[in-house]
Amino acid sequence: MTRRFKIGAWVGGAGSYPQPTADNIQAFQTLQGTHIDFVSLFALFDINTWSWVEPFADTAYKNGSTLVITWMPNGYNARNITDGQADQYIRHFAKGVKEYGKEVWLRPLHEANGDWYDWGTGKNGECNTEECVAEAFRHIVKIFREESANNVKWVWTTNSSNVGENTSFTGTYPGDDYVDFISIDGYNWGNKKCWSRWKSFTQVFKKSYDALANIDKPLFIAETSCTESGGNKAQWIADMFEVLPKQFPRIFGLMWFSQSKSFEADWALDTSNDALNAWKTGISALAV
Repeated sequence: MTRRFKIGAWVGGAGSYPQPTADNIQAFQTLQGTHIDFVSLFALFDINTWSWVEPFADTAYKNGSTLVITWMPNGYNARNITDGQADQYIRHFAKGVKEYGKEVWLRPLHEANGDWYDWGTGKNGECNTEECVAEAFRHIVKIFREESANNVKWVWTTNSSNVGENTSFTGTYPGDDYVDFISIDGYNWGNKKCWSRWKSFTQVFKKSYDALANIDKPLFIAETSCTESGGNKAQWIADMFEVLPKQFPRIFGLMWFSQSKSFEADWALDTSNDALNAWKTGISALAV
Protein backbone atom coordinates (compact mmCIF):
# COMPACT_ATOMS: atom_id res chain seq x y z
CA MET A 1 0.00 0.00 0.00
CA THR A 2 1.53 3.33 -1.10
CA ARG A 3 0.73 6.44 0.87
CA ARG A 4 0.60 9.72 -1.01
CA PHE A 5 0.98 11.71 2.23
CA LYS A 6 4.12 10.99 4.27
CA ILE A 7 3.93 10.30 8.01
CA GLY A 8 6.81 10.57 10.46
CA ALA A 9 7.48 10.99 14.15
CA TRP A 10 9.77 11.66 17.02
CA VAL A 11 8.79 8.25 18.31
CA GLY A 12 9.38 8.84 22.01
CA GLY A 13 10.00 6.04 24.45
CA ALA A 14 10.91 5.46 28.07
CA GLY A 15 12.97 7.99 30.04
CA SER A 16 13.60 11.71 29.78
CA TYR A 17 15.75 11.45 26.64
CA PRO A 18 14.37 8.59 24.53
CA GLN A 19 16.05 7.95 21.21
CA PRO A 20 14.67 6.36 18.02
CA THR A 21 16.00 2.86 18.63
CA ALA A 22 14.66 -0.07 16.65
CA ASP A 23 12.45 -0.99 19.60
CA ASN A 24 11.08 2.55 19.96
CA ILE A 25 10.38 2.85 16.24
CA GLN A 26 8.63 -0.51 16.18
CA ALA A 27 6.59 0.40 19.26
CA PHE A 28 5.35 3.55 17.55
CA GLN A 29 4.55 1.70 14.34
CA THR A 30 2.64 -0.91 16.32
CA LEU A 31 0.81 1.88 18.13
CA GLN A 32 -0.39 3.54 14.92
CA GLY A 33 -0.73 0.32 13.00
CA THR A 34 1.46 1.23 10.05
CA HIS A 35 4.96 2.11 8.88
CA ILE A 36 6.49 5.57 9.35
CA ASP A 37 8.24 7.30 6.46
CA PHE A 38 10.37 9.67 8.55
CA VAL A 39 12.23 9.15 11.82
CA SER A 40 13.11 12.26 13.81
CA LEU A 41 16.40 12.69 15.68
CA PHE A 42 17.78 15.67 17.60
CA ALA A 43 21.57 16.19 17.59
CA LEU A 44 23.61 18.90 19.32
CA PHE A 45 26.70 20.64 17.96
CA ASP A 46 29.96 19.47 19.58
CA ILE A 47 28.19 16.88 21.75
CA ASN A 48 26.73 14.57 19.10
CA THR A 49 29.24 13.58 16.44
CA TRP A 50 28.35 11.62 13.32
CA SER A 51 29.59 8.44 15.00
CA TRP A 52 26.82 8.98 17.59
CA VAL A 53 24.21 9.67 14.89
CA GLU A 54 25.15 6.84 12.53
CA PRO A 55 23.52 3.96 14.46
CA PHE A 56 20.22 5.87 14.39
CA ALA A 57 20.64 6.48 10.66
CA ASP A 58 21.23 2.75 10.17
CA THR A 59 18.16 1.91 12.25
CA ALA A 60 15.98 4.25 10.20
CA TYR A 61 17.42 2.93 6.94
CA LYS A 62 16.80 -0.70 7.93
CA ASN A 63 13.23 0.28 8.78
CA GLY A 64 12.77 1.72 5.29
CA SER A 65 12.52 5.25 6.71
CA THR A 66 14.38 8.52 6.17
CA LEU A 67 16.26 10.00 9.14
CA VAL A 68 15.46 13.69 9.65
CA ILE A 69 18.06 15.24 11.94
CA THR A 70 17.28 18.45 13.77
CA TRP A 71 20.84 19.75 14.08
CA MET A 72 21.05 22.24 16.94
CA PRO A 73 24.06 24.55 17.41
CA ASN A 74 23.43 25.13 21.11
CA GLY A 75 25.98 27.59 22.49
CA TYR A 76 26.49 29.29 19.13
CA ASN A 77 24.80 32.36 17.75
CA ALA A 78 24.67 32.95 14.02
CA ARG A 79 27.75 35.17 14.01
CA ASN A 80 29.79 32.50 15.79
CA ILE A 81 28.96 30.09 12.98
CA THR A 82 29.73 32.50 10.13
CA ASP A 83 33.01 33.37 11.90
CA GLY A 84 34.01 29.72 11.71
CA GLN A 85 33.93 28.86 15.40
CA ALA A 86 32.10 25.56 14.73
CA ASP A 87 33.89 24.70 11.49
CA GLN A 88 35.98 21.85 12.88
CA TYR A 89 32.92 20.06 14.25
CA ILE A 90 30.82 20.73 11.12
CA ARG A 91 33.56 19.51 8.79
CA HIS A 92 34.13 16.34 10.81
CA PHE A 93 30.38 15.67 10.74
CA ALA A 94 30.31 16.25 6.98
CA LYS A 95 33.13 13.74 6.43
CA GLY A 96 31.20 11.17 8.40
CA VAL A 97 28.01 11.78 6.43
CA LYS A 98 29.88 11.46 3.14
CA GLU A 99 31.46 8.17 4.21
CA TYR A 100 28.04 6.89 5.30
CA GLY A 101 26.79 7.38 1.75
CA LYS A 102 23.07 6.91 2.30
CA GLU A 103 20.63 9.83 2.20
CA VAL A 104 19.96 11.78 5.38
CA TRP A 105 18.04 15.00 5.92
CA LEU A 106 19.56 17.79 8.00
CA ARG A 107 17.70 20.80 9.39
CA PRO A 108 20.12 23.14 11.15
CA LEU A 109 19.17 26.45 12.80
CA HIS A 110 15.50 25.49 13.06
CA GLU A 111 12.87 27.84 14.49
CA ALA A 112 15.13 30.86 14.08
CA ASN A 113 12.12 33.19 14.10
CA GLY A 114 11.82 32.73 17.88
CA ASP A 115 13.56 33.82 21.07
CA TRP A 116 14.42 30.46 22.70
CA TYR A 117 17.52 29.31 20.80
CA ASP A 118 20.98 30.88 20.69
CA TRP A 119 20.58 31.46 16.93
CA GLY A 120 17.08 32.91 17.22
CA THR A 121 16.50 36.34 15.72
CA GLY A 122 14.15 37.16 18.59
CA LYS A 123 16.63 36.34 21.35
CA ASN A 124 17.88 39.43 23.14
CA GLY A 125 21.61 39.99 23.28
CA GLU A 126 22.63 37.57 20.52
CA CYS A 127 22.58 40.01 17.58
CA ASN A 128 21.15 37.39 15.24
CA THR A 129 20.00 39.41 12.28
CA GLU A 130 17.94 37.53 9.72
CA GLU A 131 20.65 37.88 7.08
CA CYS A 132 23.29 36.59 9.50
CA VAL A 133 21.19 33.50 10.26
CA ALA A 134 20.69 32.92 6.55
CA GLU A 135 24.44 33.24 6.00
CA ALA A 136 25.11 30.79 8.85
CA PHE A 137 22.88 28.24 7.09
CA ARG A 138 24.73 28.82 3.82
CA HIS A 139 28.06 28.52 5.65
CA ILE A 140 27.14 25.05 6.94
CA VAL A 141 25.99 23.87 3.51
CA LYS A 142 29.17 25.18 1.86
CA ILE A 143 31.33 23.11 4.20
CA PHE A 144 29.41 19.97 3.25
CA ARG A 145 29.84 20.83 -0.42
CA GLU A 146 33.57 21.33 0.09
CA GLU A 147 33.67 17.83 1.56
CA SER A 148 31.52 16.45 -1.30
CA ALA A 149 28.92 15.23 1.19
CA ASN A 150 26.23 15.19 -1.46
CA ASN A 151 23.95 12.62 0.19
CA VAL A 152 22.35 15.32 2.39
CA LYS A 153 18.96 16.91 1.81
CA TRP A 154 18.82 20.34 3.44
CA VAL A 155 15.71 21.38 5.36
CA TRP A 156 15.06 24.99 6.33
CA THR A 157 12.50 25.35 9.13
CA THR A 158 10.45 28.21 10.51
CA ASN A 159 8.32 28.23 13.65
CA SER A 160 4.57 28.56 13.17
CA SER A 161 4.58 31.90 15.01
CA ASN A 162 7.05 34.77 15.19
CA VAL A 163 8.27 35.37 18.74
CA GLY A 164 10.39 38.38 19.63
CA GLU A 165 11.30 41.61 17.91
CA ASN A 166 12.66 41.60 14.36
CA THR A 167 11.30 38.16 13.53
CA SER A 168 9.51 37.01 10.39
CA PHE A 169 8.52 33.77 8.72
CA THR A 170 10.81 33.98 5.72
CA GLY A 171 13.54 36.48 6.63
CA THR A 172 16.16 33.82 7.42
CA TYR A 173 15.58 31.86 4.21
CA PRO A 174 19.07 31.15 2.80
CA GLY A 175 18.03 30.90 -0.85
CA ASP A 176 16.85 28.19 -3.21
CA ASP A 177 20.39 26.98 -3.99
CA TYR A 178 20.88 25.95 -0.36
CA VAL A 179 17.53 24.33 0.43
CA ASP A 180 15.89 21.09 -0.68
CA PHE A 181 12.83 21.18 1.59
CA ILE A 182 11.11 23.73 3.79
CA SER A 183 9.24 22.87 6.95
CA ILE A 184 7.20 24.33 9.79
CA ASP A 185 7.15 23.47 13.51
CA GLY A 186 4.01 24.22 15.49
CA TYR A 187 2.13 22.99 18.55
CA ASN A 188 -1.25 23.48 20.17
CA TRP A 189 -0.30 24.25 23.79
CA GLY A 190 -3.91 24.54 24.90
CA ASN A 191 -4.05 26.18 28.33
CA LYS A 192 -0.86 24.53 29.62
CA LYS A 193 0.99 27.86 29.85
CA CYS A 194 -0.01 31.29 31.11
CA TRP A 195 0.60 32.69 27.62
CA SER A 196 -1.20 29.95 25.69
CA ARG A 197 -4.76 29.21 24.64
CA TRP A 198 -6.41 26.42 22.69
CA LYS A 199 -5.79 26.77 18.94
CA SER A 200 -7.03 24.68 16.08
CA PHE A 201 -4.57 23.22 13.58
CA THR A 202 -5.52 25.98 11.17
CA GLN A 203 -4.93 28.66 13.80
CA VAL A 204 -1.51 27.20 14.57
CA PHE A 205 -0.26 26.88 11.00
CA LYS A 206 -2.18 29.07 8.54
CA LYS A 207 -0.15 32.28 8.79
CA SER A 208 3.21 30.55 8.47
CA TYR A 209 1.92 28.27 5.70
CA ASP A 210 0.64 31.21 3.68
CA ALA A 211 4.06 32.88 3.96
CA LEU A 212 6.08 29.77 3.05
CA ALA A 213 3.77 28.47 0.33
CA ASN A 214 5.19 31.10 -2.00
CA ILE A 215 8.62 29.44 -1.85
CA ASP A 216 9.02 26.92 -4.67
CA LYS A 217 10.24 24.05 -2.50
CA PRO A 218 8.47 20.93 -1.16
CA LEU A 219 6.87 21.72 2.21
CA PHE A 220 6.19 19.54 5.23
CA ILE A 221 5.52 19.84 8.95
CA ALA A 222 8.59 18.67 10.85
CA GLU A 223 7.14 18.94 14.36
CA THR A 224 3.62 19.11 15.68
CA SER A 225 1.52 17.86 18.56
CA CYS A 226 -1.44 18.78 20.74
CA THR A 227 -2.16 18.71 24.46
CA GLU A 228 -5.26 17.26 26.10
CA SER A 229 -5.44 20.39 28.27
CA GLY A 230 -8.03 22.99 27.36
CA GLY A 231 -9.90 21.20 24.60
CA ASN A 232 -10.52 17.95 22.74
CA LYS A 233 -7.26 16.47 21.44
CA ALA A 234 -8.98 13.73 19.45
CA GLN A 235 -11.14 16.27 17.65
CA TRP A 236 -8.09 18.46 17.03
CA ILE A 237 -6.37 15.55 15.29
CA ALA A 238 -9.48 14.66 13.30
CA ASP A 239 -9.87 18.29 12.21
CA MET A 240 -6.17 18.38 11.25
CA PHE A 241 -6.59 15.56 8.75
CA GLU A 242 -9.80 17.16 7.48
CA VAL A 243 -8.25 20.56 6.72
CA LEU A 244 -4.81 19.46 5.51
CA PRO A 245 -5.79 18.68 1.89
CA LYS A 246 -8.21 21.60 1.70
CA GLN A 247 -6.39 24.50 3.36
CA PHE A 248 -2.78 23.24 3.16
CA PRO A 249 -2.50 21.50 -0.21
CA ARG A 250 1.24 22.05 -0.56
CA ILE A 251 2.09 20.07 2.60
CA PHE A 252 3.30 16.59 1.60
CA GLY A 253 3.98 15.14 5.05
CA LEU A 254 3.72 15.55 8.79
CA MET A 255 5.83 14.43 11.77
CA TRP A 256 4.23 13.98 15.19
CA PHE A 257 6.26 14.77 18.32
CA SER A 258 5.21 11.80 20.45
CA GLN A 259 6.75 12.43 23.85
CA SER A 260 4.96 13.92 26.83
CA LYS A 261 7.11 16.29 28.87
CA SER A 262 6.24 17.14 32.47
CA PHE A 263 7.61 20.66 32.06
CA GLU A 264 5.80 21.26 28.75
CA ALA A 265 2.71 19.29 27.79
CA ASP A 266 1.28 15.83 27.09
CA TRP A 267 2.53 15.63 23.51
CA ALA A 268 2.49 11.82 23.18
CA LEU A 269 0.17 10.36 20.57
CA ASP A 270 -1.55 7.91 22.93
CA THR A 271 -2.56 10.20 25.79
CA SER A 272 -6.08 8.89 25.21
CA ASN A 273 -7.62 6.13 23.14
CA ASP A 274 -9.75 8.71 21.36
CA ALA A 275 -6.69 10.70 20.31
CA LEU A 276 -4.90 7.59 19.07
CA ASN A 277 -7.95 6.40 17.15
CA ALA A 278 -8.38 9.79 15.52
CA TRP A 279 -4.78 9.59 14.33
CA LYS A 280 -5.19 6.05 13.00
CA THR A 281 -8.36 7.02 11.17
CA GLY A 282 -6.67 10.10 9.72
CA ILE A 283 -3.59 8.36 8.37
CA SER A 284 -5.71 5.52 7.02
CA ALA A 285 -7.70 8.03 4.99
CA LEU A 286 -4.45 9.25 3.41
CA ALA A 287 -3.51 5.81 2.08
CA VAL A 288 -4.25 4.96 -1.53
